[in-house]
Amino acid sequence: MDDVRVIGGGPTGCLAAMEAAKRNLNVTVFEEHGSIGSRLKCSGIISKKGLDTLGVDYKKSILNEFRGTRIYSPSLNEMNVIAKDIKAFAIDRKEFDTRCADEAENAGARILLKKRAVRSDVTSKLLIGADGALSQVARWFSFPEMNEFAFCYQADFQNAAIEDKSLVSVFLSNKLFPGFFGWAIPLNESEARVGLGVFRDVRNGYTRSVKHYFDLFTKKHPIVSKILKKSKSENRLSAIIPLSTRDKTASGDVLLVGDAAGQVKATTGGGVVFGGNCAKLAGSLAPRIIERKDSSDYERSWKKKFGDDLRLHKKLRGFYNSLTDGQIDSYLSLAKKTGMERFLAKNGDMDSPTAMFNPAVSAAPLHAVMFKAFSAIISKT
Repeated sequence: MDDVRVIGGGPTGCLAAMEAAKRNLNVTVFEEHGSIGSRLKCSGIISKKGLDTLGVDYKKSILNEFRGTRIYSPSLNEMNVIAKDIKAFAIDRKEFDTRCADEAENAGARILLKKRAVRSDVTSKLLIGADGALSQVARWFSFPEMNEFAFCYQADFQNAAIEDKSLVSVFLSNKLFPGFFGWAIPLNESEARVGLGVFRDVRNGYTRSVKHYFDLFTKKHPIVSKILKKSKSENRLSAIIPLSTRDKTASGDVLLVGDAAGQVKATTGGGVVFGGNCAKLAGSLAPRIIERKDSSDYERSWKKKFGDDLRLHKKLRGFYNSLTDGQIDSYLSLAKKTGMERFLAKNGDMDSPTAMFNPAVSAAPLHAVMFKAFSAIISKT
């Protein structure tokens, strides 16, 4: 009998397997596809700081480096957050995922490809569900449901008109992208990854598909349509990203990690850093969980370490979703007037908003007023 079985061979599953195998446990990973990283799942932007915490050599997976972001309001007022050094990368997910799998195998884990797990495969001492937002492991063991998601759609565009490949463009509008945002990500001097997400509560019904919004964005948006005027699309994909954590992520001898647990930034939908670190925590705790037959340590540990940041991401998402486009314009203008471009360029943290809301960081006279007002607003959400 295996000590640990992991369902899902993405980064979170492989990182959990790696840590458990390092502790001399017998570990098997079940991956339904014929190869690791066979399907692009996200925009591919990950912070340098976050990647460095995962303990994986990601250098060969880098497609592009970013110093900052151009943020456009609904009226196309532009806010530039540009640092002096590299803050994030666009990564090749197939290469990165493969590297995570290599690390797991090097540690002693076994990875089974073309193996879609079924309920009868649950014969290990500990089961880790790393099988995404629509986790079958969560369904098998009746974990609480997640209801809030971002439905995303994107494509890569060849021969795009890219002005500066070191800057990502982010587009805000609750009319064009209800409850989320749009993006244009340079992959090199002539290729861009363009997409968007829309908020969906699956308990409600919606009349417009995410592709409807994507087509309007790429064909009608004043800035994006010019970037893509002479381009050709490829690698189209749709994805579902959880925007809230599950109320419970551990039960008996079963743990959930990554998207399956909702360990995702509700502001941007990014899950590799938080999910990967929670997965590493699950793997490192596996021997103790098996010995004590108690998985509650995992829930307590990841929430203690990452819960505050994920809750603040969630509050920020709720606040943004409550705004009209006119209010978004006003807040962006206020942010520029109070020096937030310079502040974020120096102190911005893609993963940890609690670090930016630290009073010692946010005490400069001009933006202190905005931070106090903003903190009061989100405390009510």
